[in-house]
Amino acid sequence: MSNSHPRVLVVDDDPGVLQSLKLLLEDDCEVTCEVSPVNALTLARSSPFDVIITDFKMPQMTGGEFARAVKEQVSPTPYLLMLTGTPQSVTHQTVGAQDLVMVLAKPFEPDRLLRMVTQVGRLGLIRRGATASS
Repeated sequence: MSNSHPRVLVVDDDPGVLQSLKLLLEDDCEVTCEVSPVNALTLARSSPFDVIITDFKMPQMTGGEFARAVKEQVSPTPYLLMLTGTPQSVTHQTVGAQDLVMVLAKPFEPDRLLRMVTQVGRLGLIRRGATASS
């Protein structure tokens, strides 16, 4: 895949959601999927991603805890989007909430999600290009 496609990491403990998101995004993005937030954090530290989409309720750590860890351990920090079946449970007091670009409800509207990821991904590509040239 060329450098003109945003690099997206999708983290969700539901393999069905991962497959759906991969199918939705793969024409416009370079997509990596991971069921474990711990493994995803290791990936994010070792490989540059423009966007990370994370589930909120996962074993090992919540999406908010994952977002906070990414913010603290990955530079430049990818843009973070959260998918959740309970969007009302993600408030300003939620750990990691201030590190998110957006919270999207499950079930998600595919066209809206694709549009959000590609728009935010373009910003990430620009940032990654600026970081690489400095």
